[in-house]
Amino acid sequence: MLYDIQVNGAFGVDFNDDALTLDAFQFACSHMQATGVKHFFPTIITAPVAIMGARIQKIVDFLESDASLRSLVAGLHVEGPFLSSIAGYRGTHPENAILVAELGIAQRLLDSGNGLIRLVTLAPEMDPGFHVTSFLAQQGIVVFAGHTDASMDCLLGAIDHGLRGFTHLGNGCSLQIHRHDNIISRVLSLRTQLYVSLIADGVHLPFWLLRLFFDIIGNERVILTSDSMSAAGMPPGEYCIGGQPIIVDADRRTRHRDHNYLAGSASTLAEMQSKCRHWLPESPCQEEQVFWKNAFSLFKPND
Repeated sequence: MLYDIQVNGAFGVDFNDDALTLDAFQFACSHMQATGVKHFFPTIITAPVAIMGARIQKIVDFLESDASLRSLVAGLHVEGPFLSSIAGYRGTHPENAILVAELGIAQRLLDSGNGLIRLVTLAPEMDPGFHVTSFLAQQGIVVFAGHTDASMDCLLGAIDHGLRGFTHLGNGCSLQIHRHDNIISRVLSLRTQLYVSLIADGVHLPFWLLRLFFDIIGNERVILTSDSMSAAGMPPGEYCIGGQPIIVDADRRTRHRDHNYLAGSASTLAEMQSKCRHWLPESPCQEEQVFWKNAFSLFKPND
């Protein structure tokens, strides 16, 4: 069984496409289910708030029109718009849509989700006073940090206000960082207080580094996620995520057409599981705990 908390799209379908149809969504869901996915979170990424709200609402409408999808779609993941605007840390999230966290904007997005938003990724340094982190946690929504260069003090403050985890450690950060005081080292030092999601495709993290992260963090706090986009399950070529052109090469590396930042993965979680078995045959990432048990424990599927 697989539980994927970050899916931007798959099998040629972009969940952030404004023209997304119910048929296309059902197609992607059925193919994901066939790979062994039991539960997953469609992920809506940074865009103007009205557009994010409309994309969230569209998926909510799909779930209301097809009850069979509700056991598969365990909730929604909103990644943005409260992320770092610094190049590297923002990744491919559009700079002109990144915002400082505000309660009113957070409430608008929650209203669009009609109770189905389960996970929000934000940058703690973009949440003054941690008001939005605290607000979301009080609503029962899990808050992860991501696309952030939050200081140690900032991370600790966010944890005190309800921060529960970190999104795709080792990615969504600058290519060049301080050798000691950097976001990766800070999060690893807080490994007993945070869940940590990792992308196990061999592109976002080389497998030797993935193994090192496992050794440091421990199985009980790692959640493997695909962070897949529409190219997952498809051949190399050009695809989109939220209207942005993404090139996928023969090595399954994704990059924005206009720069070299990665833009989601081109692998499904089932493919990642197979790669881990091949490249890390005796690693703890073989265990089902990191593929579904930790996510199940943290989020629990809706009844």
